[in-house]
Order: sequence, then C-alpha cells, then structure tokens
Amino acid sequence: MKPQELIQRYNSGQRDFTGVNLDYTNLDKVNLQGANFTNASFRQANLQKANLQEANLTKANLEDADLRNSHLAKTMLSEARLSGASLTQANLQEAILTNSNLEDADFTKANLTKVNLIGSNLTRTILQDAITQDTQFKAPVKKKEVSQKPVEQIPKELEKLLKATPKNSKEKIQNKEDKSEKLVENKAPNEPDNPDKNIKNKSDNLAENQKGNSEQSETETQQETEKKDE
Repeated sequence: MKPQELIQRYNSGQRDFTGVNLDYTNLDKVNLQGANFTNASFRQANLQKANLQEANLTKANLEDADLRNSHLAKTMLSEARLSGASLTQANLQEAILTNSNLEDADFTKANLTKVNLIGSNLTRTILQDAITQDTQFKAPVKKKEVSQKPVEQIPKELEKLLKATPKNSKEKIQNKEDKSEKLVENKAPNEPDNPDKNIKNKSDNLAENQKGNSEQSETETQQETEKKDE
C-alpha cells in the first residue's frame, strides 16, 4: 500500500489496516492515531514525528524503522519486532511492549514512563538518558500466600474440665500436706526414747529388784533365827 492511499483511507474513517505492507515508505509526521496495524509491516519505514498514539501494532514488523520523536503513548506493541529501530526522543508513555524484540533498538532520551517491557528482548538495547519511571522490565514476584486454618473452638464441657483440673489438683496436694502434718503431730509424743536412756533405766530397775530381794532374804533369815531362840 502506498502512503497516499493509506492516508486517504484513514481520513475517510477507515481504522483497520491489519496486515498491510508499508515497507520503505515515507510516513513522516503522518497522523494514524488509534489505527489497527496488527501484523502490518513497516520495515525501514520513515515514521519520524508520526502520531501513532493508542494504535494497535501487535506483532507488527518495525525492524530498522525510523521512529524518532514519534508519538506512541498508550500504543500496543506487544510481540512487535523493533530490532535496530530508532526511537530517540520518542514518547512511549504507558505503551505495551511485552514480549517484543528490541534487540539493538535505540531509545536514547525516549520517554518510557510506565511502559511495560516484561518478556521483551533487550539485547544491546540503548536506553541512554531514557525516562524509565515506573517502567516494568520484569514481572513482579508474587508472594506465596500462607493459608491460615481457622482455630477449632474447644467444646465448652472440655474447657470447663481444663479450667477445673488445676484447682482440684491443688486441693488434693493441700489435703495431702495437711494429713502429713497431722500424722507427724500424732506420732510426736509416742516417739521412742533415746536407746541409751532405755538401757540405763533397765539397769536401774534390775539393781533395785536385786536389792529388794536381798533385803527380803535377810528379813526372813532373821525371823527364823528368832524362832529358834525361843
């Protein structure tokens, strides 16, 4: 398609130019805003200062094309071939260039604000002095969501039992302590005497018994003597 025919059709209201061949054409300062150029070919075409804002150039071939100072804001360039293309000082704000081939392309001083370049080939791509504010070069890493299982509620009866157990255990321990103290008190008066003291007491008792027996024998002997004398 010749440039004059393209411009005439566009001015008449046509917007769909899918698959057109515009290789080596001169489209300097042309206005093609919002047109559909899916799978179109612009190899080595002159598109300086061209207005291609919001145009659809998906899978378009723009190899070695001259796009200096062109207007490509919000343009769809997904999977487009732009290897060797010149986009010096071009305005590509919010353009979509995902999975595009940008090998050896020149974006010197280009405005790439909020441009999506995820998956694109940037081998030897020139980005000198380019504006890359909020430009996406890589897909954001998604954080793994940790699933949180709901905490199962404890049955009321079990909850009461758990609360009561420590108290009962404490009471049982206290009762055991009280019984131990009483047992000690009861046994204290009946504790056995000192073994040494018991041995001494037994010896004293034995001596007293022997003494009493001796005195009794003497008395009986004396009584018998008196009877004989009479």
